[in-house]
Amino acid sequence: MKRQLIVVGVAAFALLLLAFISATLAGPGIAPGNAPLVATEDPNDDNDDWNTADPVPVPGYITGELTQTGSIGDSQDYFILTTTIGSNYEAVLSIQYSQNDMSAEMTLYRGDQLKVSGPETTISWSAITTTYYIRVDSVPAMTTTAQVVGYRLNIDEIAPSSTSPPSATPTNTPPPSITEGDNYETNDSFGAAYELPVATSVTLSTLEGEANFYPGDSDKDWFKFWAKNGKWYQVTTSGLSGVDTYLQIRNQNETVIASNDDGGGGYASQTSWQSAYDGYYYIRVTNRVNTSGAYNMTVEESDAPPAEATATPVSPSSGIDDCEDNSDFERACVIATDKSYTFNLVPPFSGTDNDYFKFWIKPGFIYECATSDLDPGIDPNMIVYDHNQNGIGGNDDIEPGNYNSAFSYYASYEGWLYVLVGTGDRTPSDMDNSNYTLLCERKTPGQASTSTPTPSPTSSAATPTPTSPPGDALTPPDEITIRPMTTPTPIPESNGAPASRFIPINLLVYYDGNDDHQPGAGEGVSGISAQAYEAAANQLLAQGFTDEQGNLEFTVAAQGPVRVSIPFFGFSQLVANEEGASIYLRIPPQTLPGETP
Repeated sequence: MKRQLIVVGVAAFALLLLAFISATLAGPGIAPGNAPLVATEDPNDDNDDWNTADPVPVPGYITGELTQTGSIGDSQDYFILTTTIGSNYEAVLSIQYSQNDMSAEMTLYRGDQLKVSGPETTISWSAITTTYYIRVDSVPAMTTTAQVVGYRLNIDEIAPSSTSPPSATPTNTPPPSITEGDNYETNDSFGAAYELPVATSVTLSTLEGEANFYPGDSDKDWFKFWAKNGKWYQVTTSGLSGVDTYLQIRNQNETVIASNDDGGGGYASQTSWQSAYDGYYYIRVTNRVNTSGAYNMTVEESDAPPAEATATPVSPSSGIDDCEDNSDFERACVIATDKSYTFNLVPPFSGTDNDYFKFWIKPGFIYECATSDLDPGIDPNMIVYDHNQNGIGGNDDIEPGNYNSAFSYYASYEGWLYVLVGTGDRTPSDMDNSNYTLLCERKTPGQASTSTPTPSPTSSAATPTPTSPPGDALTPPDEITIRPMTTPTPIPESNGAPASRFIPINLLVYYDGNDDHQPGAGEGVSGISAQAYEAAANQLLAQGFTDEQGNLEFTVAAQGPVRVSIPFFGFSQLVANEEGASIYLRIPPQTLPGETP
């Protein structure tokens, strides 16, 4: 199949930046499981206007720096955040360091750039749209000398503004009159968290008494405790008195790793997780209604997942698999990576069987899930969700005629990853014959795949590229090692809409060390992120990373032109024809610091 060949070059400074980032990530004292999982403003990223605004995780935080000398400098930073309509949020701007008395303040804007509030250092609002902007401005002192201010912007979801207490339930009694804070105050922030003496179990009522939300419109309770690597922990609220608790578990980098609203029954909350290190974990308890009631809380330690964290086989009907009933997130079945399981799509009660699974992931690894060994007539669909149950992506058929589903995900956080497998309605006559095999593998970037891959229509069996001296320039081999990207489900066709086309795209990123303008052996650059978007709708179709030889190949289903983006180099290329494209991204040679030109 003939494809468009696109050869481009990128600025040489990008290689130096790449080397710096690689050295930083590999530096001593940074364990992969403990690396910060929060957004950090890129010092080379010009987020000085609406169009270049940096995203902020919600909940989460981002750090930045403003500089100014007289009227010259980087005096404004723009950020964009995604919210849920009807939810309530709070943004807090804190100064981390300052030179020559420079300060900062922020202003909140809607997605249409209409001002909502500010300038302030704390802003609370109820979302009426899904997009908001925050502009951080420097507040310079009256001086012409260089001024610098480092800041941290925290975004949290807070209780609604309603003053009505939750309706009475067996786990939520009418609230008594509360006129002062509890004995754990002041624990209203991450840095002021109350330390709990967790051995195997601790309950607030037997420690310093129950906690409360006083005053009800602003109190947030933070606790922390020392956890042991590999142990399981479960936090449960109980004895609610006119409140509706919401739990968040955060690691030592203040990243949310687990959360829950009503998992404890009624308005009570419950969540569990496995500790990834020896050190502090933090519990944030908030009230989803504006009341001053009280609550109890228990923290328990165990060597194995709590009973409710793993699926328990039930037998309301014959023929179901051992993970039923795993029909929602709360009952997701815990599975291990690198192990094949055989399940079926027999519903435990009636209707449609949706199988939810979850497994623990860590940043820096690639997780590949794929189905295989389908019974006749089974056509599964796979959807993948993050630890906050937000959809990441999915796949229906890995290629035309192959009903298996496959999805790859490069982990950017530590926590649960959810996988949903379903197939739609099935008739009673074929319901018993609905077995499938599920395998989720953990890999390092560049490691060859052994699970059912995303199709590569024009590639034959992969063979490694031979190694030769740097000076020997080689034409790219016809057969290269490929780690395919995910091919999500094609966009549903509407009446009159063009049919989806499968468009193959090959990408090669190489450092042209001998300056011959051709990719040679050993010149591939690994670990470069690339994405493919439907150009018209700006919808993400696929994403992945180059392998050890700098190669990445994927096939996407699109109705129109596809835009290939490589954010690290600021590169974007439109692929308009159905034949696809081969894109060679050349990094010109550059004299490194300390070397003689």
